[in-house]
Formats: sequence, C-alpha cells, structure tokens
Amino acid sequence: MKNLMKLHTLLLMLFVSTALILGSCKDDDDDIVEGDKTELNALIAQADALAAGVTSADYPQSAIDAFKATLQTVKTASADKLTQVQINNLVTQLTEAMNTFNSQAYGYIDEALYLNAGWHFDEGTGTTATAYSTVKHVATFYRGNTVILGNDAMMPSWTNGVKGGKAILLNKGAHLEVPYTNSFLPANITISVWVKPDEIYEHNYILSQNYWNGYKLQTQGGGKPFFTYKKIDGGIIDADNETDASVKVGQWTHLVVSVNSTTKELKFYVDGTLTKTWTESDKNIGPLLQTLENPQPFIIGGVATDAELAANFMEWTNADNLGYFKGAIDELKIYNIALADGQVSKLYNDEKP
Repeated sequence: MKNLMKLHTLLLMLFVSTALILGSCKDDDDDIVEGDKTELNALIAQADALAAGVTSADYPQSAIDAFKATLQTVKTASADKLTQVQINNLVTQLTEAMNTFNSQAYGYIDEALYLNAGWHFDEGTGTTATAYSTVKHVATFYRGNTVILGNDAMMPSWTNGVKGGKAILLNKGAHLEVPYTNSFLPANITISVWVKPDEIYEHNYILSQNYWNGYKLQTQGGGKPFFTYKKIDGGIIDADNETDASVKVGQWTHLVVSVNSTTKELKFYVDGTLTKTWTESDKNIGPLLQTLENPQPFIIGGVATDAELAANFMEWTNADNLGYFKGAIDELKIYNIALADGQVSKLYNDEKP
C-alpha cells in the first residue's frame, strides 16, 4: 500500500513538473517579439531556385550537398517564431552559404581580385565609357586621324550590344583612349572581348598598349585573331589561332587570348572553345614586358594615338592600312591571370546572347 502511495506521489510530482515546464516554454514563446521575415523568405526562395537548377556538371557534388544541407537547416529554423536578431542571423548564414557555393562553380572568376579593367559599354550616350571594374578607368572617344583621313575621319558612336545592352561602333579611325596605367601590363594576362566586324582586313585592330612595344590584338585578312606582345627579355611574339574564318563579318564573336608566364603558354579561344595553344618550344613564350620606356594611352579600337602615329609610323601609314577597327566592340575585359579553360567557357556562356 505504501509503495502504491509512493508511486502516486511520484506520478503527481512528474505531472506538476511537466506542466510547469510546458507552461514556462509557452510563456517564453509568448514573450518573443516576432521579427519581419520578408527578406529571409525572399532569400530562401532565391536559394531554392538556385538549388533546383544546379548539377554536378556545374559544381562539385560535395558543394551541392553542403549548400542544400545549409538551406534545409535555415528553412527548418525559419518555421519557428523568431526575433529580428535570429532572423538576421539566418539571413547572414544563408547569404554566406550562397556566396561560398557560387564561388565553387566550375569556371568561377573572382573579378574583385583578377579583373584589372572591364567595360560593358552600356552608357549608350555621351563620349566616354567608364569601366565597371574596381578601378573605374575612363575611355574617351577620339576622332580618327584627320591628317590621313581628312573629313572622312569619324568619332565612335553607340550601337546595340551583344546581349541587349549597348556597344561602341567604330570606323574611319574612330577609337577610344584610356590614360596609361601599369595595370594594363600584368605579368599574366587574359583579354576577353566581343567583336562584330563590318569588314575583314589585315589591320583590324581591336586594342593596343604601345603597339608591339606592349601588346596588340587584331583580326587579320583570313578572319583569324592575331596577338603580338613584347617580352621582358625584349623579344617580340607574333601568334594567331591558325583557324581561318574564326571571325565573320556582321556576326558577334567572343575572342579570348591569354599569356601564362608560369607555364609559358599563349592560348586563343573563340566562342568559349580553345582553338590554339602556343608553348615555349613553339614560340619561346615568356612573360610580358611590364615597364615601358614611353608609355602611351591604352587604345580601344585602334593601334596608336595620333601623336604616336606621327612620331613613328607616318612613313608607311595611309588610309588603307591605318590600323583601326571597323565594326562594333563590346564587353572588353583585362584580367591579371591566365584564365583556365573552364573560366573562359563560363565567361562565354554568361555573356552570349
């Protein structure tokens, strides 16, 4: 009988304790001032869409699994009644997880670190184009050489870009000039640009830094991209991608050229695909010259300033071989690394129409 009374007493104590705990939890929950989940819900929806579209072709499977696990943790936590501080913490947690996940994509490029200069050319008005890169390099419109071209010399104008924005349209010597900076001559370099030529000819210069004393990128008569640069040891490298009709009249084409001073390779890409690799044994590839004796402005759509033409090249320059681009240029970028194949492919896929 005593044992039965003890059991009843224990059950009663357990019941009272449970009621007190539950009552306490209920009181604590009632005391919470719930915050605004609008930002959190929108971020979860964005993360859900990202998670739904990823495949192991774009990200390592381990990165996909980790991201989805964090997303589920945040979604579970968000179902509870939360303070604004707790909500803000979840927003931070999920934002960091998304940033980390995006950085693990095959072909990811950290432009804050590696992009020395980049122009979208989306202004659509005015006579300057400002870089979107960390350093806001300003490219100013210049009319073609009037000594050679006379009244035919033209100024750059705006036209439709490769993907819904704007681009610059050039002809009759029209070009843009950017004040010189050493950042245009990194030890390793990748140049990425979209071009839509109105004409294929030998001197269709897309850009230049001190002509062959720095580097120049052009297309030649066969429609091949052609790159020239000066090495630290003073040697000059001339190379093309050895593929005729890589660039066609009236058609947007994505061109990339890179120089890797470590592997001593020069690579050409057309529309995201590697078309030619030149090595040290082929052409004695080496690092770019990084100090110029007479630095000139960086030229977009041309080969030299009027002053440089007059000082060095007027004896052989005429209206037929002036060396300026004829057509449209868009999405120009200069990186301080030699991009990997996957990075070039991703760049093309991100920018293509």
